Amino acid sequence: MRYQVVESPNALQDSTAGSPRKPPRLIPSVDARLDSLEPRLSRFYVQLLVLTGASWAIQAAELVLLVFTRVLVANDIGMGTPVLEIFGASIFMGSMAGGPIFGHIADKFGRRTALLIAMVFSLGGLAVLARANAQYMLIIGRVVVGIGLGGQLSSTVVLVHELSPQSTQGRVVSLLDAFTGVGGLVGVVLAYAVAPWLGCPRTTYLVVCGLVVYTVVLRVAIPESPRWLASVGRTEEAHAVVDKIECSHHFQPPYQKEVLDFTSVLEPPSSSATPPSSLFKRMLPSIVLWTLWIAVTLSAYALGIYVPTLISLNGYNMFGSWGTMVVLSVAQILGSVSAAMVLVSRDPQHALAGFAVLAAIVSVVLSYVSWSRGLVVTGSFLATALLSGCWSCVLAYTPGHYKNARRGRGVGYAVGVSRLAAVGLVPRFGYQPLNQDDDSDSSVWMCEANLELDAKSSDSEERSIVTDTGDSNTLEETVSVNVSHDPALPEGLTVKEYLEDVFLMKHSELWKNFGFVLGWVVVTRLLTLLALRFANHQKK
Repeated sequence: MRYQVVESPNALQDSTAGSPRKPPRLIPSVDARLDSLEPRLSRFYVQLLVLTGASWAIQAAELVLLVFTRVLVANDIGMGTPVLEIFGASIFMGSMAGGPIFGHIADKFGRRTALLIAMVFSLGGLAVLARANAQYMLIIGRVVVGIGLGGQLSSTVVLVHELSPQSTQGRVVSLLDAFTGVGGLVGVVLAYAVAPWLGCPRTTYLVVCGLVVYTVVLRVAIPESPRWLASVGRTEEAHAVVDKIECSHHFQPPYQKEVLDFTSVLEPPSSSATPPSSLFKRMLPSIVLWTLWIAVTLSAYALGIYVPTLISLNGYNMFGSWGTMVVLSVAQILGSVSAAMVLVSRDPQHALAGFAVLAAIVSVVLSYVSWSRGLVVTGSFLATALLSGCWSCVLAYTPGHYKNARRGRGVGYAVGVSRLAAVGLVPRFGYQPLNQDDDSDSSVWMCEANLELDAKSSDSEERSIVTDTGDSNTLEETVSVNVSHDPALPEGLTVKEYLEDVFLMKHSELWKNFGFVLGWVVVTRLLTLLALRFANHQKK
């Protein structure tokens, strides 16, 4: 157990009076005090999960609301193909910058401060979207939302991680991630019930903006990270926070609390100077971690959004009813809760490997079965739950990969790199929807496709698909399909066969995009390293 040397002022007075000086008294450091707590969820941690989980759910609900209403908002302004490409990726662009920016803010001004500012940004972007009357204003609003979402993700994970003892950090972060499913349910209600009731998606944006007052609740009810406070020299405040946590845990420390009133000992700072020979060794673990984030991000979007959308073209549509959307949100909750249970006895690396293998098996099986309702719902439920478990393991592992002094930046850059990959590494297919003669980019069509059911009779329904034809106007075509029975494909067509027969995968464009993003990442990292080296030189 690590200790800090703390000397009482009375000892100094006794020594000046000529009496023999008493030996200094030892008390555990902030890290040691937190890590010595029992591995259970006390009242403090239940309150922490509820409060931070509510902000996490607001973030997820906001994202779902934007996804399901973006076509309506875009149609109000009128967007062509180039603008649609930027409009669809603008949130990722904002998150790509928001993660690193708020990571630095978290390391400089505190985890809680970064969380509050990021939440103001994400909800403030909705206000911009609600009042936007031009294309560029819509894009700016979504970028601002993305900046806030990226910063909120990194700062919330770091704050919850540092407030928890080491034995329960993975479990608490996984339970925090379970609120993603809760926010998904709220977002579906906002998009499909509240927005039609209010008559306009932009009015819904303004209503959701009112949740910015929740930052006051977070400011009052959640303390700052004691580990960060100790790392910047504010040890008295850090020990005061730990006192409250110990009291909630009904834990009686084996030392006098009066000694803590005079504690002002800095924890050993980490060396900022790094020899050039060890620079690559220092960056290699972060590069591996970024690769992990990229892989999980692309897998989540491909299996959770892209493949179900492809299935809906000729099979059962998972996004076509409230019931299936609720099923997917419940799957996210169960996946994160399952990860929390596994992390009690397993480390995040082993748990991630297990969830990833199971997700791959389910995905392969789903690609070879017919697209009947039962199989699609079951396969999508299992894939979503396992992917949610993977995300929980990644979020639980990443903060512990860095030290207190740079933990915010470490998690923030991981978020930024993964969102950069989501923007650049999107496979492009030579598919022309609805047998159109134009050569519209299928990524734009798939991103902006609005699959909604329009009940015009009791026996049949019509699915409305909104596509962009490359002109300034938007083409809306209606295709009548019979949904009175399970829409199983004729001749048992599978996902694999459908992709091979209908889609012409352009590998050259895929590798071109990959090379572009890889080069961009390398250039930005080199510039960042040069800036850090210059800053260290100026300090010397």
